[in-house]
Amino acid sequence: MSTRATITVADDRESFDLYQHHDGYPEGPYGLVRHIAMARRLAWDLPRFEAADFSAAVIAVLKDRGGSTYLTKNASEHADRAYHYRIEPVRENTVTRVMLTISRASLDRGQNDVEIFSGEIQSAVSQFNAFADASEQPREWRVLGDIEAALYRAEEEIGLLCGHKPDEDTEKALEDIDDASRASCLLRHHLEQNDPWRTLGRTEQTLHRLRETGELIQPAALPAVEVKLAMDAHRRFQRDL
Repeated sequence: MSTRATITVADDRESFDLYQHHDGYPEGPYGLVRHIAMARRLAWDLPRFEAADFSAAVIAVLKDRGGSTYLTKNASEHADRAYHYRIEPVRENTVTRVMLTISRASLDRGQNDVEIFSGEIQSAVSQFNAFADASEQPREWRVLGDIEAALYRAEEEIGLLCGHKPDEDTEKALEDIDDASRASCLLRHHLEQNDPWRTLGRTEQTLHRLRETGELIQPAALPAVEVKLAMDAHRRFQRDL
């Protein structure tokens, strides 16, 4: 969906604005809240937070092709945006929390945006059902979503239980969870972008028709381009691991 959105990532020294051309809504497994939560795992571990680093992490998650995600000089200049997201740290003693504020464009032209959420990212994940099952997706995709959500909750709960001051063993466990979360995010994102099931489905249908009818199928009828793109993406993913 072409729901435009802008994102501002700020710390006490600088800020960066991004423009997202599509899927800028907060709700569900395709929304921006989920992608922002994914980006947090690609950025510095807390308590370290840098706006430049987190902005790069957001782009790494969102940028899937030319024209989808842009740097922009001023988020407020994008009058076509439906939502605005602001990400910034709040530091309390030795604890750093990443706060997210989401505003929706007012239905009344000329009025200020309407704030619809303000709180920590994990609260937004829960409120906007960011890791919800998508029943129409293949089971493999949904299983990855369950794993990703469970790892996210485990990391948050362990952090809360130790007051974000883990001992050596707990720190190692958190690092293992973080590594697993990153791997899950990368694989899920890879599958979302390349949709191998659709390619396999079309190939299966074509081959089934060939077996049932004995029809000679012209090469142009085979999804050769889709197969090539899927295999190229598969090979790139092997190299990137």
